Amino acid sequence: MSTQQNAAATGRKLPTGIPGLDSIIDGGFADGRIVLVLGEPGTGKTIFCSQFLYSGATEQNEKGVFIGMNEPQNRFMSEMAALGMDFQELEKQGKFAYIDATEVRRIPEQAKVGRIPVGGRELSLVNLIDMIQDGIQKLAPKRVVIDSISDLVFRYPAVDERRPVVLDIVETLTATQATCLMTSELSSTGADRILQPEEYLAEGVVLLRIMRGGTRTIQISKMRGSKVDIKPRPYSIKDKGIEIYSTEEVYDQTR
Repeated sequence: MSTQQNAAATGRKLPTGIPGLDSIIDGGFADGRIVLVLGEPGTGKTIFCSQFLYSGATEQNEKGVFIGMNEPQNRFMSEMAALGMDFQELEKQGKFAYIDATEVRRIPEQAKVGRIPVGGRELSLVNLIDMIQDGIQKLAPKRVVIDSISDLVFRYPAVDERRPVVLDIVETLTATQATCLMTSELSSTGADRILQPEEYLAEGVVLLRIMRGGTRTIQISKMRGSKVDIKPRPYSIKDKGIEIYSTEEVYDQTR
């Protein structure tokens, strides 16, 4: 049995550090699993993942790596510091590393390696995988976040093209033996929404949404190996980040 399988077999759960979340996902994220955090803009996907990393480093002494495809390191550090998460100090302590992958999403559809023309989509994927592997080798983290895969996977509009790309990312993250969160934009909403390829490939899926009346909701679509509460639950973003009201009902369910 592999190390990854051994981790899953123990049933060990990693506390998330997000108030109210552990009670609806059976005690935390299962060790070594890949969890997809899906949400519309403004739902707090980056904050959600950052709380997971920060809590791991400060409360569990678990190193974390954040692979940022949306914003440079200085902006991330500043925004999270405003929420009471001092990642700069964690970086000094060797408990955290930020990998700036913003250039990956800027690679044009047609690129060149030297004078050789190559597909920009393929080059972006290769560069991202290299960055993930490089970050893991440097820090050997227990928790990893990649935020966000949207700009990369949405370059592949056809499902049969997108699925292998997501699979490559998932397999790369799985090989780290860390518990990994990856974020992506929710492309459709409503009860009859079309599932995205990454939802099938991740072992857990967390949906973050804003209802028509303004209520923020979290719903656990799946969490392999855990007994979860699948009902939508309200949450808010406060001065210290996300807080989930795990025992409250959602009455505003219109989209």
